[in-house]
Amino acid sequence: VRIRGINGVDPKTRKILQLFRLLQIHNATFVRLNAATIKMLRLVEPFVTYGFPNLKTVRELIYKRGYAKENGQRIPITTNDIIERNLGRF
Repeated sequence: VRIRGINGVDPKTRKILQLFRLLQIHNATFVRLNAATIKMLRLVEPFVTYGFPNLKTVRELIYKRGYAKENGQRIPITTNDIIERNLGRF
């Protein structure tokens, strides 16, 4: 989650924030942890907060902001049935 603005930020830090898709304050993304992302997180640590999400938080985010494509239409994810119908064959 991005917590600080962009004023006075050096170009390397700005580029890392772009790579993490944190273009505005209060934006959040899920990032896979590997050696490269850990190093990048350490460089942008004053501008972001990070941690491991729990199941309750992820479920709330998906149900509040998540959308699925079904028959070419964008429909909000309200229950797990929508996900099962679309991903049931995998």
